[in-house]
Amino acid sequence: MPAPTSLRWTRRSPRRSAVGCDAAWLVTNRWLHWDKFEWQFGALARAAGAVGLDLRRVSTDEVVAAMGTGPLPRVALIQDKDVAVVAQLEALGVRTINTAAAIAACDNKAYTHAVLSHAGIAHPCTLTAPLAYRNLSAAEWEESEFLAAVDLQLGYPVVAKRAIGSWGQGVELIHAPAELVAFLRAAHPAPVIVEEYIAESHGHDARIFMVGETPVAAMQRFGQGGDFRANVTGGGRAVPWDPPADFVDTARTAMGALGLDIGSVDFLHASSPLVGEVNSNAQFASLTEVTGIDVAARVVEYCVQAR
Repeated sequence: MPAPTSLRWTRRSPRRSAVGCDAAWLVTNRWLHWDKFEWQFGALARAAGAVGLDLRRVSTDEVVAAMGTGPLPRVALIQDKDVAVVAQLEALGVRTINTAAAIAACDNKAYTHAVLSHAGIAHPCTLTAPLAYRNLSAAEWEESEFLAAVDLQLGYPVVAKRAIGSWGQGVELIHAPAELVAFLRAAHPAPVIVEEYIAESHGHDARIFMVGETPVAAMQRFGQGGDFRANVTGGGRAVPWDPPADFVDTARTAMGALGLDIGSVDFLHASSPLVGEVNSNAQFASLTEVTGIDVAARVVEYCVQAR
């Protein structure tokens, strides 16, 4: 017996928006506002205007609304970490810079560690905390194989990080198992990684900003007041840096392994190319100020070529 009309399913072809809008999109988040990012978006708009590129700022909220109506751009410069929205743009034929997969691999430091390890890129020994479906008690963590592995394989102190985070937030130098347990319990349900502590990098790191395979600008950063982190946003200072060839080669390899078009590669110190983190959505206001290099212009040039 046929199902009642109200219960019948109608199979429809997926609605595809036309790709071919002459403008490129600068995709940002409607609900995230930060002075350095606003400066960056303005710098990108000015650089686009200088070369005649119609770069329209579009929020992820607006992107979702446009997917069923079109037209969509051929190229979208992604300045947000909304991986799902980026993936949907790609499914409709838009060339995204960076791709959803690349953003996802960089946004979660546990995934970054896995990719760097597979590519044979030197970075700190790292252990990823296992998924816990509830906030484990201190006793449960103390009895876990994970805590024993940290002690055996890394030793203390260690650097504990929320695997998803930016600007040095959610990162702590841990000196004893009890501190690590407290960090894990406070972080739940966020994923956590634990890295070996590199004493040489205490309060010091270096960054190369890459556009394609080209190192566009680089700086060394120094923490403030003994802080082991070196983020300028956290109060540190920075100076221009001319990275040696082996650092540039490592940055290229890391970019390729993660599938990045544009991004920054952070090294834990400037004496050997030991990768700390790789960023798909790095802000470059401080880098531009420190080096005097027009990073935005180089990013826009890459977008023009990608069209």
